Amino acid sequence: MASGGNDAKSVTCAVCLESYLDPKFLPCHHTFCAQCITDVANRHTGGTFPCPSCRESTSLPTGGVAAMQANFYIKKQPEYDEEMCQIHTKRELEFYCVRCQEAICINCKMTKHEQHQTEDLHTAIQQKHKELLTDKSRLQKAVRYVTRRVKTTRVEQQAVLDKKAAVEKNIRDRHAVMVAAADKFRDEALDSLQSVSTHIDSDIAQILEQQEGDMEELLDIQRQVEHACNSGRASDVFTAVREMKSGSEQAVEKLTSQGLKTVCRPVLRFKVTSDVILQKARGFMGTVTKMEMEVEASEVRMLKRFPCGQESDIEVFCLGHVDSDPPGVRVSYERRQLKADAPGRLYSEDGKYKQSNVRLGKFTFNRSAKGKSMCSEPRAGCIDTFCKSLTTAHFRLSNDLSGEAVIDIFTVISTDPLKVESKTDFSINLGAHRAFDVDDTEQFFVVVEEPQLPDVWRKVKLYRRPGADAISTYSPPAHLKCCQPSDVCFYRLGGQHVLLVTDEENDAIHVVDVSGGCLRFVRYLAPGCPWLIQPTAITVDVSARLWLACRGGTIICMDPLDK
Repeated sequence: MASGGNDAKSVTCAVCLESYLDPKFLPCHHTFCAQCITDVANRHTGGTFPCPSCRESTSLPTGGVAAMQANFYIKKQPEYDEEMCQIHTKRELEFYCVRCQEAICINCKMTKHEQHQTEDLHTAIQQKHKELLTDKSRLQKAVRYVTRRVKTTRVEQQAVLDKKAAVEKNIRDRHAVMVAAADKFRDEALDSLQSVSTHIDSDIAQILEQQEGDMEELLDIQRQVEHACNSGRASDVFTAVREMKSGSEQAVEKLTSQGLKTVCRPVLRFKVTSDVILQKARGFMGTVTKMEMEVEASEVRMLKRFPCGQESDIEVFCLGHVDSDPPGVRVSYERRQLKADAPGRLYSEDGKYKQSNVRLGKFTFNRSAKGKSMCSEPRAGCIDTFCKSLTTAHFRLSNDLSGEAVIDIFTVISTDPLKVESKTDFSINLGAHRAFDVDDTEQFFVVVEEPQLPDVWRKVKLYRRPGADAISTYSPPAHLKCCQPSDVCFYRLGGQHVLLVTDEENDAIHVVDVSGGCLRFVRYLAPGCPWLIQPTAITVDVSARLWLACRGGTIICMDPLDK
C-alpha cells in the first residue's frame, strides 16, 4: 500500500486505501480522493482540517473541495492500461473531454480543448462503467427474452412443419377415400354394365336362334321349289305347287315378317352432372387456409397420442375413459346415434387395442357412453345421449327429432349390469342434437344442436334447469368465417370453470366463459397443436386429464398444469 503523496507512482489513497478517484492536491503536497477529503473536512469546523498524512492544517477554498487543485500527475489506476495520445505520442491520456466525448492528454487540454469542459479520465471511466453496467443488465434481460422468443418461434416453426405433415396426411387420406369410393363405384357400374349387357345378349341370342331355325325352314322350301323347277316330272311340279298353296306360302310370309322390332343398348344414367360431382369432391377434399391464433401461456401439456383403427376417414363419435385396472379408453366409430348397435372398441392408455364391442364396464361417468344407448331396448328413431354428473345422478338427453327433447335424471346403482332408479325428467325445445354436457352444479347444461338442413352449421346452446328454452347461444370469434362444433365439455382450467368446445372445422378447441349464463369466447386451448386435426369428441377423466379424438382416429391426452 502506498501512502498519499505527490509521487507519480503512488496509486492508492491513504484514507480509503483504494485507487484514487478524482484525486485532489493539498498545499502540503499530499494527494487524496475528493470524497475522502470531503469526509475529513466535514468532521471539522472553522473551514480548516488537518492533512490525514502530516496533520498540517489546510484551509478550504471558497468553492469547497471541488475547487481544490486536481493532481493531474497521479499514476493511473492499475486496472486500466496506459494509453498514449495519438497526437502527442509521448503524452498519456489523462482527461475526458465532455464536449467531444474523447480521451485527451494534457497538451490537448491546453490547446485544442482549452475551452472545453474536461473531467479526470479515470473518474469518467468509472462513471461510464456504471452506465455500462446498467446497459449490460438491460441487454442481458433483452437477450434472455429474445432467446426465449427464438426458442418459442423455433418450436412454432417445428409445430408448423408437424401440422403441415398432419394436414398433408389428412389430404392424402381424403384422396384415398375418394379413390377407394370411385374404384368401388366404378366396379359397381362395371358389374351393372356386365349384368345389363349379359341380359341383352341373352335376349338377342334367343331371337337369333329362332331366326336361324326359320332360315332352315325357308331354305328347305326353296330347295323343294328349285327341284320342281328343274325337274321335268309332272309329279314333282304338281307336288310343289300343292304344298305352296296348302301353307308354305303363308309360312314364308310369316317367316319373312319376323325380326327385331326394338333394339337395346346399355346406357349410363347418373343423377348429377360432372360439375356437381367435382364440386362435391372439392368440398370433401377441402381447401387449405391460414388459421391465426394468439399465442397464450400454455395451460396444458401434451401427454400422449395414439391412433385407433386403420380407416383413413374414421370418425370417433363417442369417447369415454374407463376407470379400470389398468385404465382404458373406449371409442365408438358410429357417425350417428340412431343405431342401436353402436360399435365400440377399448384401448389401453398407451394405445394398445384390447377388445371390441365392449360393454359399458366401469365407466367414470365423467362423459360416459355418448352415443351408446344404455337401455336394453333402445327406442327406434330416437337419439339417446348420456352425460356426466357428480356422484350418482346421471343425465340422458332423448330426442325423437320432433323439436322437443327430454332430459332424464336418474340414479345409477350399478353399471354391470346396469341398474337405475329415481328417474325424473323435464322437456326442452331442441331439434336433433349431437352432444351435451352438464356442469358441476347440475343446473346448467349445454347442447350441440345438429341442424336438419344441409350447409347449416351446428349451434351450441346453453340451458338452465328446468327451463325449456335456451338462455344463450354461442357466437364464435368474429375472425372465424365458419365454426363447426362437434362436442362440448365443462372443465376447470386455471382455477376457472369454463366450457370447452371442439371445432372440427378450424382444428381448434374454444375456451368459453359460462359465467352469468352467457356463452362468451375467451381464447383457444393449446393453439397450434399439430396433432389437432378436426377434433370430433372430448371427455375428461377422474384425474382431470382431457382426452380428445380427431377424425382419422387420433387420440390425444392433455394434462392441466395447475393441478
